[in-house]
Amino acid sequence: MNKIDEYYLSNIGRTESFISIEFIKILQKIDTNKFIKTYTISNFWKGKFFIKRLINKNFKYKLKQRMIWDSKFWDKIDIQIIESRIHFKKETCNEEFISKLKPKRRKDILKYQLMIKNDIDLGFPLFISGACLNQIGEKTINEKEIYMLDGSRRLTASLLNGTEEINILLISLTE
Repeated sequence: MNKIDEYYLSNIGRTESFISIEFIKILQKIDTNKFIKTYTISNFWKGKFFIKRLINKNFKYKLKQRMIWDSKFWDKIDIQIIESRIHFKKETCNEEFISKLKPKRRKDILKYQLMIKNDIDLGFPLFISGACLNQIGEKTINEKEIYMLDGSRRLTASLLNGTEEINILLISLTE
């Protein structure tokens, strides 16, 4: 994945419908085994099982495909920290935007927004490349398309705080 600026965020998904991401540059590569052991989902779950579960949710709810798991998948990937710029796709008033969210989502986003204002590190949102998904799916996905696995509420809270530059984690195929 040497030309990060050629990649783009998929339009499939709730958050993806109102947020755009511009990938600027690769900051660093992270050890895959360390990532798998330390990445936390919902401040509670860690490990291969839960990351695989997030990937499967993308297949089930966004792509409407069946995941065909490859037991060697973890050996074929790299994890990279990518410097990115985020924007709302449409001009919107914060209050109007927030009022359209479901109550639980709104509560979480407002809580994250306050945490970000108080400089609490919420971690990086997690994405996966279409090339990776083709390795464990029907091979119908554009390799340059990026899919969100985790962190949509953190992204939204960051935008509502006026933050436009954010680092993300990207699961991509080893070159």
